[in-house]
Amino acid sequence: MQPINAPHISTRWLQRIGIEEAVCICLLAYFAMQGAIPGIAPNQANEMTHTAATGLMKAAGIGSQVLINSLICALILFHARRLLRFAFSLQWTALVAILAVGSTLWSQDAMTTARRSLPFVLATLFGLYLASRFRIQQQLRILVCTMALLAIVSAVLAFFFPSIGLEASTGHAGNWQGVFTQKNACGRAMVFAMAALLLLQGNQLIRLVCFLLFACVLVMSGSRGAWMIEGALLVCYGVLCATEQLKPASRTLLLLGSVVAMAGVIVGTWCYFPEIAALLNRDATLTGRTEIWSQVWIAIMKHPLLGYGFAAFWQGMKGESYNVILTLRFVVFHAHNGLLEIWLELGAVGLGLMGMSYLRAWRKLWPTLLSTKNRETYWMIFMLLLIALYNVDENTLLTFNGLFWILYVAAVADIEIISVEYHRENRLEGRRLAKAQRAYATV
Repeated sequence: MQPINAPHISTRWLQRIGIEEAVCICLLAYFAMQGAIPGIAPNQANEMTHTAATGLMKAAGIGSQVLINSLICALILFHARRLLRFAFSLQWTALVAILAVGSTLWSQDAMTTARRSLPFVLATLFGLYLASRFRIQQQLRILVCTMALLAIVSAVLAFFFPSIGLEASTGHAGNWQGVFTQKNACGRAMVFAMAALLLLQGNQLIRLVCFLLFACVLVMSGSRGAWMIEGALLVCYGVLCATEQLKPASRTLLLLGSVVAMAGVIVGTWCYFPEIAALLNRDATLTGRTEIWSQVWIAIMKHPLLGYGFAAFWQGMKGESYNVILTLRFVVFHAHNGLLEIWLELGAVGLGLMGMSYLRAWRKLWPTLLSTKNRETYWMIFMLLLIALYNVDENTLLTFNGLFWILYVAAVADIEIISVEYHRENRLEGRRLAKAQRAYATV
């Protein structure tokens, strides 16, 4: 599919030697770790080792950030014409990035917002670059290679450097966190890895080895949430595969039935959550998350329209976050809910833009899904599903230096590009059919 994604002739030599793919693997690895590279991470990211960052660590952390941003800028400049050509595919995500930068004007910490919103814009452009530069299979291969590298290093750290590779927080000792900030981040990365691997074409032996590697790290992470989401992902994959054997009308009924069933599961979970939590050996407050949400809501109501500025609310014992921490009696670094976090940082305006982006993606994807059997579209479905599931009790979408935003932007851009191609093919097919009918009528 994606014929308009063909590489420009002047960059074919780069494709042959794989320089850009290697750069992308390095960039995605950095974002998958949220910039928390063991030994050089700044204070908040250094939660993996539970030690305060030294001056050398901070300098190395800043240096790594500069290097990453420089690499993204180089890719953007090298492919500026291509990015301009495909800029239409950003749609609402571009407005979210612009709003993040603009929030510097009303941020409660303007320096932090300015310092972090500009890399956020670069991450947005990097997501567009991935979608416009590589076909979907190439994107999946790059992501699988990235996660395989991180999974191997995580296993090495867990076995030989347990002070870094194993979770040290109370009640989770022995769980693998690897190169990630904690065990849930490790499990989350493996869920994305297995999602990409399900759709990647290629050598079956290599795919099997990668599957066993990802599954092992996922299990050893001890992240129950990741296990459940992986189960939901496999069910979704099974439903999508089943639709391939059906006619369009039957496919529509099955997909609509799946949506209704999912809605029923959500409602049932909401109504019987205490009982479900008890079965999973979790408390009904989701380890204090419901208490955090109630305090965050109070803070949101003080600045409901525009929020507190991108990445500017959680300032520890400074600013408005002090009131939340004072009430909860423990330190919090995010709202533990993606929607609330967006509302905190970018207000109802930012939340509305994100909602429009997400709904538009589904609306554009739906006709293609119903009328074709192209498995590449399943990747975008997986991304939209994972975005929804992972932002219920975590903040993953607008995380500074996080991987979610890049993959989301790339998926949305892919959907827009495929939609354009789909409608173009339909128009051409309609013209050919009309021409054939006119020719038949004249016989």
